Amino acid sequence: MSTVDSSKEAHGPFVTRVVQTLTNGHLLVFLSRRHRKGLPPFHVTQDGRHLHRRILHSPWLSLWAPKRLAWWIALLFLIGSACFAYGSFGANWPRYLPPGMVDSAVINLVFFVGSIFFTSAAWLQLLESINGDVADLAVARARLPTNWRWLGWKPHNAGYLASLIQFAGTLLFNVNTGDAMLKGLGWMQEDLLIWTPDMIGSVCFLAASYLALVEISHGWWSFELRQVAWWVVILNLLGSVAFQVSALYAFSPPSPESGWAWSANFWTLVGAVCFFVASYLMIPELFDADATAPRKAVPAAAGG
Repeated sequence: MSTVDSSKEAHGPFVTRVVQTLTNGHLLVFLSRRHRKGLPPFHVTQDGRHLHRRILHSPWLSLWAPKRLAWWIALLFLIGSACFAYGSFGANWPRYLPPGMVDSAVINLVFFVGSIFFTSAAWLQLLESINGDVADLAVARARLPTNWRWLGWKPHNAGYLASLIQFAGTLLFNVNTGDAMLKGLGWMQEDLLIWTPDMIGSVCFLAASYLALVEISHGWWSFELRQVAWWVVILNLLGSVAFQVSALYAFSPPSPESGWAWSANFWTLVGAVCFFVASYLMIPELFDADATAPRKAVPAAAGG
């Protein structure tokens, strides 16, 4: 069935979906996040019925997809989140870990390794957004560029901007966790070398998480409890909020406040757990756990 019309639809400056009209009057609805994750569009009939079928009947039991870029993104984020969770838990509750694994140098190294996994995942996610821009469909009529692109500038793609800003945030976490392994720093040096990149990186994560919410909401906010992609984004947003609170507590005043370090580690743990669960949910998402379109996904003209 050939396409007779293709149009892109935007919310504010961001293109979040492309709708293609087939010769029989049916619609193919391409959503930004689904498209860059390599998932099929929603097929909608003239009377609003969905003809979309799951890729697998049990997406929650499918965990292995190494041929897909999004699977590696999820795996790397899982490992990075686990490292941050381990480091923050060990810093606050060392009695529950082996003696040799609670030394401050070991914990700082675990944080640094986790930040490298975060950066690797964020870089792959940025490449995914460059090569999976839904707006390209409105121009190419469902024919994607054949050459893999390593660079791109797509300011009208919320997913791309979210990936770019998050990648910048992970680089700052590399600096933050790397500098934390330095010894003999005074309070001013700690604030400049450790706290400042931590604070700015947390702001980047917060901004990126909200842009990801805009991408799937096709608006400034949505409430889709039955959509696994919505839970991925919401958990990432909550994790980013926790990281931001942790960064506030991580400030080193001339006279350290009692409990600040404990609170910083606690909120890092909360954020890491949120990121870990969200990273896991990205895997069943790849097997089309969202076979039912969210409410805002289908144009009103199609009966949605």
